Amino acid sequence: MPARTSPDVSARSVYEGADSIRDFLNPENAAPLPLVELPDRLNRFRAEGVRIFAKMASLTPLLNIKSLPVWNMLVEAERSGRLREVHTLVESSSGNTALALALMAGLFGIGTVTAFVPFDIAPGKLDLLRIAGVQPYLKRGVGGETNGIEEARRMGQAPGYFNPSQYENDANPAAYEKWLAPEIWKQTRGMLTVFAAGLGTTGTLLGCSRYFRKHSKKVTMVGSICAPNQAVPGVRSLARLDDIEFEWEPAADALIEVGTKESFRLSMRLCRAGLMAGPSSGFTLAGLEHFLEKRRADGTLDALRNAEGEIVSAFVCSDTPLPYLDKYSTHLDAEEF
Repeated sequence: MPARTSPDVSARSVYEGADSIRDFLNPENAAPLPLVELPDRLNRFRAEGVRIFAKMASLTPLLNIKSLPVWNMLVEAERSGRLREVHTLVESSSGNTALALALMAGLFGIGTVTAFVPFDIAPGKLDLLRIAGVQPYLKRGVGGETNGIEEARRMGQAPGYFNPSQYENDANPAAYEKWLAPEIWKQTRGMLTVFAAGLGTTGTLLGCSRYFRKHSKKVTMVGSICAPNQAVPGVRSLARLDDIEFEWEPAADALIEVGTKESFRLSMRLCRAGLMAGPSSGFTLAGLEHFLEKRRADGTLDALRNAEGEIVSAFVCSDTPLPYLDKYSTHLDAEEF
């Protein structure tokens, strides 16, 4: 049964000296990200012995989950010598990876970050990228990323450029296997039975599945994907997952389609309950809820219970609503406010 509070939250919180910011952003030095149970008013499955926990990955120092894989990709590249004489990082990104790259680049001796981003990127996210120093190139098309991936890969081969290749670099899922999954496992005392993540690069689901499956055969991995012709920042439809080079399919025990409006609605509900969770967080929670509904409907909910008879589920909150504020009034009806 998960603890009410973590016993080891008193991690080092003072960073001094020439490497203070690098030490601050290093996930190895961070306290565990909070795991917060949704109260009964937000959990319509509680009467059936289902507990739902939000993993607040939005509370990394850069306020989005992408700081974990970006740190890991840069450290691995530095160790292997691939950052020598590099002056520019280039990546295709829906926004958060580019943001993390820009904010960390200087710590690795790199001065410039170029990013291919979707043409319909939220204005607040685009402003944030520019504040961080990103040189953005807007790409048309569904999500704007398909051609961007190819262009980033090609540009990254030029002298002085480096493409971290988040869609194929194993340091991406390895970050979640190294940091996020062990935290969740420890925080739930090894009683976790359902884990849900949104699928963008697929790194979160893939990395966490590697860790959980080493420790238990009881953890069911749920991947939330965009419904056709829908859009949620940072995640993809099944068709657009064809662009991903990872062999992510074996990591997903269930794939659940979720729409735009529902994602923003659940994000707002989480915010009003006291959890600053963005649209991709609402998206992932919606996928988890639909999965639980299906298992209840087909009579297989009990198969998800742990040794104590509970279903302990966790979903990832990847970022905050702040970069997408204008999108809420676009996607939700006025009466919802």
